[in-house]
Amino acid sequence: TPTITADGRIYLELDVKKDDLTGFINVPNGGQVPEISTRQVQTGVLLDNGQTVVLGGITDVTKSNTVTKVPLLGDIPGLGALFRTTSRINSKDELLIFVTPRILNDGLK
Repeated sequence: TPTITADGRIYLELDVKKDDLTGFINVPNGGQVPEISTRQVQTGVLLDNGQTVVLGGITDVTKSNTVTKVPLLGDIPGLGALFRTTSRINSKDELLIFVTPRILNDGLK
């Protein structure tokens, strides 16, 4: 909830959550429930009217290895390397949130 201070500035309490589905957990009665990873940033900021704040710090790091090969030929010791490729991908993503509060005057006095 935003609060306007006596000097016309804006105080905001911000709470940002990012949930990711990481898999499923088996439960005793035979079903599955989702497993969720939650990351959260909480902060309070004091801003002038129209000023922008940037929230960051929620990152995702992904590493993957992929092997593509010709069936049978890619499995031959020694020669198999000629018939397969290995791709390694490392990526890092960061969630940035830009917040710009503005005080709207409704014309009533």
